[in-house]
Amino acid sequence: MKNRNDILKAKISRYLSKEQLFKNDEHKKLKKPFLVKARKNFTVANLLFKISEQEDLRKVLNLSSDFDMYDWAIIVSYYSMYTSALSALAHLGYKSKSHVATIAVLEQDFVKDKKLDTKDIYKLTKAYSLSEQLITKLIQTKTKRETAQYDATPSITREMAKTALDDADEFISKIEEILG
Repeated sequence: MKNRNDILKAKISRYLSKEQLFKNDEHKKLKKPFLVKARKNFTVANLLFKISEQEDLRKVLNLSSDFDMYDWAIIVSYYSMYTSALSALAHLGYKSKSHVATIAVLEQDFVKDKKLDTKDIYKLTKAYSLSEQLITKLIQTKTKRETAQYDATPSITREMAKTALDDADEFISKIEEILG
């Protein structure tokens, strides 16, 4: 039976062969730009959350009083986390075109060395899963499935958006700390 490390190595090798993951020291120069982009994305997620929370901002933007963007706060929070993860991969000389490949490299190279905890990887995976649920919801709406099917995906709440923001801030801060 293979251990977790062997499984991750095999997955990463497969992602490299399928060109979903690339290894080249040239990619190291992307570390800082990805971190800057992660913080910018996090700022946008916070803005979306604040607009959803603050009536005065909605008035200034000429939005209805019940307008909220909690779903987009979650999506952008995830992408801020993902972009910081790409920074961590760049630090190792990787560039990724696959979310699952990115998560595998993080687990392989950062959890193993105790730079990230399994809970940090869980936060990224959880945010990815929630983002996937939102994309599924969009596809269901686009194809005009019946109302009963819409109820199969969880409704987006303020608490879910707040948790996504908190997780993103903690995750990005951890990556910034690791990469110095």
